[in-house]
Amino acid sequence: MSYIHHEGVRLELRQLDRQGLLAEVTRTFRENGLNVRLEISTSNDMATNIFYVTDADGNEAKPRLIESVSGKIRVESLRVKNFLSCVDHKKRDEEGEQRKAVLVLLGSLV
Repeated sequence: MSYIHHEGVRLELRQLDRQGLLAEVTRTFRENGLNVRLEISTSNDMATNIFYVTDADGNEAKPRLIESVSGKIRVESLRVKNFLSCVDHKKRDEEGEQRKAVLVLLGSLV
């Protein structure tokens, strides 16, 4: 069991992977002055992306702003999971699945 420190609002996106999905979602956050840290995972054509969203100052983004930005993102499966400062991560490998994971930090590149 390992603990990784993440700050920000935790959002989860799980849907069929497609070209440009991640770029579309992160661009919308950046255009609204938000910073995003994310975990990317794909398994059998399904993308599971966990976003940790903060404001430009690095503080947890306000729920009202998250709701507004989430409404602008053209995916149905983006869900606010909770406001977190510490997440317990356990890696599980399921039989027959290929898993890829990476941690990415995207600043506000406006």
